[in-house]
Amino acid sequence: MKKLYILLAVLASALVSCSDSFLEKLPQGNYVDGTFYVSDNALEAATAILYNRPWFEYNSGAVLGLSQLSNDCFGPWNDPQFNTFQVTALDGSLSSLWKSIYAVVTTSNSVIEACETKASAECTPEGIARAIGEARLMRAAAYFYALRLWGPVILFENNQDIVDNPLRPRNKEEDVFRFIIRDLEYASEYLPESWTKGRATKWAAKAILAKVYLCRSGWNGGLRNEDDLEMCKALCEEVCTQSGLKLLDNYEDLFKYKFNNNEESLLSMQWVPLGEWGTQNQMFSTWSFSEISGGVGCWGSPFAAVEMIQQYELSDSLRRNATFFTQFSHYPYLCIADGGYTYTKTETHIKKGAPGGPDDDNDGYCAPMNSPLNTYIIRLADTYLTYAEACLGNDEELTGGPGLEYLNKVRERARIKPVKSVTLDDIIRERRIEFCMEYSNWYDFVTWYKWKPAKILTMLSNQMRGGRYDKTTKDEDGELHYETYMPPTTEVIVTDDKMFMPYPENDVIQNPLLKAEPVSYDFN
Repeated sequence: MKKLYILLAVLASALVSCSDSFLEKLPQGNYVDGTFYVSDNALEAATAILYNRPWFEYNSGAVLGLSQLSNDCFGPWNDPQFNTFQVTALDGSLSSLWKSIYAVVTTSNSVIEACETKASAECTPEGIARAIGEARLMRAAAYFYALRLWGPVILFENNQDIVDNPLRPRNKEEDVFRFIIRDLEYASEYLPESWTKGRATKWAAKAILAKVYLCRSGWNGGLRNEDDLEMCKALCEEVCTQSGLKLLDNYEDLFKYKFNNNEESLLSMQWVPLGEWGTQNQMFSTWSFSEISGGVGCWGSPFAAVEMIQQYELSDSLRRNATFFTQFSHYPYLCIADGGYTYTKTETHIKKGAPGGPDDDNDGYCAPMNSPLNTYIIRLADTYLTYAEACLGNDEELTGGPGLEYLNKVRERARIKPVKSVTLDDIIRERRIEFCMEYSNWYDFVTWYKWKPAKILTMLSNQMRGGRYDKTTKDEDGELHYETYMPPTTEVIVTDDKMFMPYPENDVIQNPLLKAEPVSYDFN
């Protein structure tokens, strides 16, 4: 643990003194850590690091594990232990999640400390507050992920403190919520409504804050807290009606590189096309296969989880085919030079995250382990469905009002009929389909589990996990048919002790206090 935090703190201190190429403007001249923060442009360059390097290990094989946990997909050769809830404290992908989340925390802390102590008089108060707002937003996003992966986690705001005293106990979940909310409130106050394309805005902060309040409202089980629900609804209403943002017309466009930083993208990890190691989206080779990669090296794609693909209504082919390759689906934006690509295989592979090859498909911006696609942290459709769930609240059914209206906007974009009422089961299904293979569905399952544990444990245990159909065909009506089932080797029963991840063993050895009871965080 001490070695981890010292390494992360040193790297964070070094990384905030450089920038990455998604910025349009870079400061001129040679800068060192003590003299880098000489203008608002320099502050903007310094915060660029928050959008990629510290997230790199998270956005590698680790996110495939998250997709397996939520049963979006099943890869018998790609971390299948997540799909079957057999993850141990020695798991490498688990360790990558932990390290990357704390890399975001330490990098954010370094940015905040540098802005507060090293910014020159030429930096405006607005520029300093904006840079700090970016860092606090990213720190909050990292801790919100951590809370829903492990529950109690270690909170800290000063890297030197953790280097000097790395043996820290975990902090209570209610304090983790409070910490996240405090950061997001700052970010929502000091971030602008719009600025450099791809940069965090106050709408991103408010959208994540709405999800935090919804999550906290039911975290202790029983009835959801009405005050938290009201806060969530108010924030969603702001984002939906005051931001001026709207959904993209075409769902498929969300997952094309030319639509990176689209209007619907509230916050995303910004990867540098063909960037150096640590700044690129290395998931290209995991999701792609040779027929669509344009000759770029790849090693195949995991399969759609059978239970997941069965969630789609027959008419919901737009979202289904944007997420999974199903037999006879045609993609005019893949293999453009050949007139498009028609998928004819009987296996159902992952489409989302497989952008095609270089050349016409992606203007040359593809290489082995190097995709041009950004990674969404939150997009506007998430706020629409969060609004619906908050409006449902503790009721059995939502039959009208703005929540239902915005849920139907998501369905209408998918070219399927609006609904007149929804239950929690309907919202769960809608969210799972809309965000499938975007690495977010497991976090929602944890939120629902903390509110209704028996319901979610039963749901997860009744899913078909750890097996797959080797042959899926499509009839002339578009209906899928499944043959040649390959069952799991063991039955998957999900219990309470499986819902949160173990702490990485190496960190527990170096910091035995990870096994101690959580303590209150000193907010002074």
